[in-house]
Amino acid sequence: MQPFQDRRAVRQALADWREQGVLGADGVAAAWPGTEPDAAGWRTWLDRALLVLGAALLCTGVIVFFAFNWQDLHKFAKFGLLAAALTLLAGFACLRPPADLAGRAALCGAQVVAGVLLAVIGQVYQTGADAWQLFALWALLAIPWALAARAAPHWWVVIVLVNVALLRYFSVRLGVGAMFDLLFGAAGERATTLSLLAATLLQLALWFALCAMAPALGFRGLAGARILVALACGYAGWLGLASLLHSRFDAAMFGVALLTLGVLLAWFRLRAFDVVALSLASLATLVLLVTAVARLLLDVNRAGFGAFLILGLLTIGLSAAAAAWLLRAYRQHGQADASGAAKGEPA
Repeated sequence: MQPFQDRRAVRQALADWREQGVLGADGVAAAWPGTEPDAAGWRTWLDRALLVLGAALLCTGVIVFFAFNWQDLHKFAKFGLLAAALTLLAGFACLRPPADLAGRAALCGAQVVAGVLLAVIGQVYQTGADAWQLFALWALLAIPWALAARAAPHWWVVIVLVNVALLRYFSVRLGVGAMFDLLFGAAGERATTLSLLAATLLQLALWFALCAMAPALGFRGLAGARILVALACGYAGWLGLASLLHSRFDAAMFGVALLTLGVLLAWFRLRAFDVVALSLASLATLVLLVTAVARLLLDVNRAGFGAFLILGLLTIGLSAAAAAWLLRAYRQHGQADASGAAKGEPA
């Protein structure tokens, strides 16, 4: 079965050749069916989709069960049920052959149940620990399951848990009272956002390094990088917006935000092409540029109808330019992939 990325690259190349007149409509019609998934491919996709849905529903059911029956269960019954569920999931995964989807789904369920067990322990024995410690320990316990599964989705869980722990930790330790206070002008928001941005960029660099050195452990694919890029763009965008919306413009923080977005755009265009990451970085850059122009117009007392017209036209123009650039980059990359596939080179 032809990989999805190769089929997409061939389809893009066929469409480009048809548009350029290199290949006629008959040639495209003859080659196009080979790029579509066959019945076996659809069955494989359906099996995976139902397996993921079943694992998600099972984990959700465990959480809802304890939430609904919390008062009626003895504390040792809570621990025993969760330990039994964890043991059953781990035992089932051990009985399955390596790289089995059902076994990996069981390991993913074990990752979630381990966190539920930590939460139950924290509820039964009130120690006064902060929430970031729960997520940090949960992320630490999720790593062995990810190493056992050797699959990228298990590392996505680790990434999410690590960043939730970091968000809670930095928001509290750097002067922000709670995570949501970070969005509403708290005293330490700039230091917090800058720390979170640096931590996310460090994780992104670590992800690419692990993808190059240890793909057999599950460090592969684009989804993990996309999660981190979305966080980095969010933090960089908020850092830039905060520097613009405060009473005193912070040029240094605005420059850091634009520099971060520029580095992301250059990396995912030239070294590790990904149109999703480029779209996220382009959107964040567009928002910062439009907001900067709006701040400039307000500072020079031109906040009337003409200013809004200028902002509207600027938004339309920048959006069109970004869309054209993304489409051109996507087509160029698709043609390069198609040429590489035709020569037998890896995509």
